[in-house]
Amino acid sequence: MASTMQMHGAGGPFMPLASLLVDTTASALDGIRSLSLNPIAALMRLQGRADERRRLAELDDRLLADIGLDRVTAQAEADKPVWKA
Repeated sequence: MASTMQMHGAGGPFMPLASLLVDTTASALDGIRSLSLNPIAALMRLQGRADERRRLAELDDRLLADIGLDRVTAQAEADKPVWKA
């Protein structure tokens, strides 16, 4: 029978979860850091993202097809909160 070390390696069974947690935390800290370093620029990026998503939701099906999107995909993107890229 294989040992836990042989089955999961040196990191153990929780290593992928730990790696994901570290990546997510680092990403969140980068967002907070950019907000604290230049809050006006961060707010302008969020406003720009909201404007782009609103305009995307307003496009008709013909224009969406021109840019390679369907209505469902465009609406899913438009419905995302502004803090999600």
